Amino acid sequence: MEMEGCVAWPEEFVKEYKEKGYWEDVTLGERVDEWCEKYADRVAVVHEGQEVTFRQMDEYVTKIAYHLVKMGIKTYDRVIFQLFNGPEVVYLTYACFKIGAIPVCSLATHRYAEISFFAKLTEAKAHFIPAGTVIDFDYEEFADQLREEIPSLEHVVTVGTPQRPNMVSVEEMMNHDIDLEAAKKELAQYRPDPFEPALFQLSGGTTGVPKIIPRHHSEYYYNSKLNAIAQGMDENDRFLAFQPMMHNSPMSFQMLPIHLMGGAVIPAAPKPDEIIRGVVQDKATMCICAGPFAEMLLAAKSKNLDLGSLRKCWIMMTPPEKHLALRTAFNIESLQLFGMAEGFGTCTRVSDSVEITASTLGRPLSEADEVRIVSPGTEDDLPVGEIGEMICRGPYTLRGYYKAEERNKEAFTSDGFYRSGDLCKLDAQGNMIWCGRIKDCIDRGGEKVSAEEVEGHVMAFPKVRFCLVVAMPDKIMNERICVFVIPNPGEVMTLEELRDFLLNERKIAKFKAPERLEFMEVPPMTHVGK
Repeated sequence: MEMEGCVAWPEEFVKEYKEKGYWEDVTLGERVDEWCEKYADRVAVVHEGQEVTFRQMDEYVTKIAYHLVKMGIKTYDRVIFQLFNGPEVVYLTYACFKIGAIPVCSLATHRYAEISFFAKLTEAKAHFIPAGTVIDFDYEEFADQLREEIPSLEHVVTVGTPQRPNMVSVEEMMNHDIDLEAAKKELAQYRPDPFEPALFQLSGGTTGVPKIIPRHHSEYYYNSKLNAIAQGMDENDRFLAFQPMMHNSPMSFQMLPIHLMGGAVIPAAPKPDEIIRGVVQDKATMCICAGPFAEMLLAAKSKNLDLGSLRKCWIMMTPPEKHLALRTAFNIESLQLFGMAEGFGTCTRVSDSVEITASTLGRPLSEADEVRIVSPGTEDDLPVGEIGEMICRGPYTLRGYYKAEERNKEAFTSDGFYRSGDLCKLDAQGNMIWCGRIKDCIDRGGEKVSAEEVEGHVMAFPKVRFCLVVAMPDKIMNERICVFVIPNPGEVMTLEELRDFLLNERKIAKFKAPERLEFMEVPPMTHVGK
């Protein structure tokens, strides 16, 4: 069966992927059960100096899953995750996998514009949030507002003690005594189909609000397993997860792979003190660096802090000079990584030369991955070494966005290759080199922001006649958001009032609000005068 709104792989590919062992008839919840039994007394989660074993994690996950079912959350119900990093994200995610509920992987920093869209589109049944007010935003008030507007949203689960009625904390679930063995037997009846969605990831978004990406249990596990192998993970590794943990990269490249190998995940906020503590105190051995995080580590190294536990650092689309600086400063393996929530990914290998590692994104993870470089907007292949659009398909690359029939017509070729929107070229060894983007997508500290989406919100400001959103280079964040505006006749406006409108009236995520305002007299023209 294929869930309504999802696009199935063609039968010939399903048959091939199963026969070759890429896809197995096992759910992610069952994988977690296997790991908790196999590595019972090993450390699974480390947070602020506290260690949780796989045995303890299994208990927490079982209790949460049991209580979610008792609340009325069942197999294939969608659940909005709007949480900051922490151990509870791990337990709640695994509990959903166990009963087949589907996490919608939003961000704690998303606001009404994004969360209401996701909840309505997916007909979400529950909303997971931080308790109370965090960074001047009242999550409980927000959740209640959504419940009033969206009929499907029935339940709110908080991390921390809620102040409002009709909300329950995950800590209350974790601390409630139940018969664990009896609960596990009862939960077994909620086993999902391994070839149905396990979670809904979000696209980086070059067109409007991010699209929803169904990732099913079997292919997501295969993707995660290949990531574990490519990284050379083992049971002694501890992965520092400081990017939002519901993102595809932390989920399929950090949390699932490290637990598959019997290692530990260290949830942390993307703040310098927490990142450094994750290495100095919690002894992280691995991390991913993107945007400002490489600068944080280099700054910490200059202060002579003990970062000696780090043995490997994965760099995401970072200039060669910064890559080499990290490699030299820490005397560690630093490898390049490229990936997308849509599934496809590449990486360099330990055996690669320093030149290849610093200047390319490596090769695909799976032997079944198919990569082509085509002339943008066509299906015409280009010779090796020429720059074009990278298109891909394979055993973990989606065949269609969720409930997005019109977008899918543009996003895929006639034979099912996904149009990435990335301008790339391949070298003679098959290594991929990233050269830019076809459409405007701003990389602000690792968060991908659609220029088109922000322009739509800015145009709603009454003083604006025309606008153009662009990226501006930034040493720390990689890129920041700048907006060029033509005001309506006689209008005067400031960046502060525009940001206030976007954050409080349009209710967009703060990281999407422009940080620089410039004025222009006429709209820019294309080379054909349009």
